[in-house]
Amino acid sequence: MLIDTAQTRLLLQRGQTCSLARATAARLCSASGTLWITMDHDMRDIVLEPGQCFTVDRDEQLTISALSGPAVLHLHRGEGRA
Repeated sequence: MLIDTAQTRLLLQRGQTCSLARATAARLCSASGTLWITMDHDMRDIVLEPGQCFTVDRDEQLTISALSGPAVLHLHRGEGRA
């Protein structure tokens, strides 16, 4: 699944993934469940527990997966993004 909107609330079942492109400055938050975020060309693995957020700091493809589910991803695009 590929998402590309200004604001999204997405339900992911355990093991389900989605991809996000051109996400620099987007704020990703876990509203419930545990989310795992990985970015192309980045060695970090970001794990978000409920209530935690991460602001994307590079313009690489992201893969987001629900480690425990269902998990709810709340996405806000950064200002000035198309």
